[in-house]
Amino acid sequence: MIDGRKAVKVNPSEEYVDYICGLYGDVYDDREEDSKPQGKNWVPGQSANHKSLEEFRKQLKSIYDIELSTAKIRKLLITGGRWSTERSREIKKKYSELKSVPMVAESLGLSSALVVMNLPYEKVVYDLDDKSGNAKRIARWRDRQKK
Repeated sequence: MIDGRKAVKVNPSEEYVDYICGLYGDVYDDREEDSKPQGKNWVPGQSANHKSLEEFRKQLKSIYDIELSTAKIRKLLITGGRWSTERSREIKKKYSELKSVPMVAESLGLSSALVVMNLPYEKVVYDLDDKSGNAKRIARWRDRQKK
């Protein structure tokens, strides 16, 4: 809760997605590097070429004082094109066909939450200079409320 109000989920700006992706650096694609046992490219005892999400989460917290969950980091990386797995590609393909999270979840036998977690953010542009008429009215209303 923020100031006694329920916290509102906000889609990140394109710049923020680019910033986090830039800090991550590498691109993870399980077709090229599979860090799971029995993966076609994974060799026991061999280090992965990418940072684990948990390692990256700790780095963000300790160095940049940015606190994000690994799920949020994965979604940001998927949005920025830096994270690709068989599941995320399959969900993205089904979503482009069906255009509905519940229908994708049902067709793949997954939960809706898992489907949403593996889809990129749809609306990443936030707080633009060229605001819509409604956004301008809301801003004026908020200004009046502050006074």
